[in-house]
Amino acid sequence: MKLPLPPSLCFLPPALVLLGLAACNPFAPALDDAVSDPNQLLGNPVTVRGFFDRFRASYQLRDSTLYGQLLDRRFIFTYRDFANNVDRSWNRDVEISTTYKLFRASRSANLQWTQYLPTSDTAFSDTLVYVERAFQLSIEQRDDQNFTGAGSARLVLVRKNKDAPWRMRSWYDRSEF
Repeated sequence: MKLPLPPSLCFLPPALVLLGLAACNPFAPALDDAVSDPNQLLGNPVTVRGFFDRFRASYQLRDSTLYGQLLDRRFIFTYRDFANNVDRSWNRDVEISTTYKLFRASRSANLQWTQYLPTSDTAFSDTLVYVERAFQLSIEQRDDQNFTGAGSARLVLVRKNKDAPWRMRSWYDRSEF
């Protein structure tokens, strides 16, 4: 049985008409030509709030590349080793490696910033801010172990100018883990 072609297609070569019909899938969704703004989806790190939104998104997505973009090249992570009563620190490279391993071993990671206590206001400086945030973190590992904890982080955020994104220079962790 031969289907009649619409008059507009009668002048096209049959091979071209078949190619056009074969490429058309009525069940496939149309392509979205609108460009998505990652700042709207993930948080805009040019603002302090957007920085923390992007920080949370990097954990939710378990994306160490996204997380690494938030760290200043001179980043230092510090935590209190209560057993030995000393502070322990590591640099950006160790932080990225540790976070990458955490994300790879986890099935899900849920970070919630619960309290925002600025210890310095950005109105005093466009390039430096001290922030203390309380958080809750839960991690479900691939081996079905679950970890949940809460704590706070004292962060120093820096940037080159008022239009640049904030980067974390240091993180003093005060977790209950």
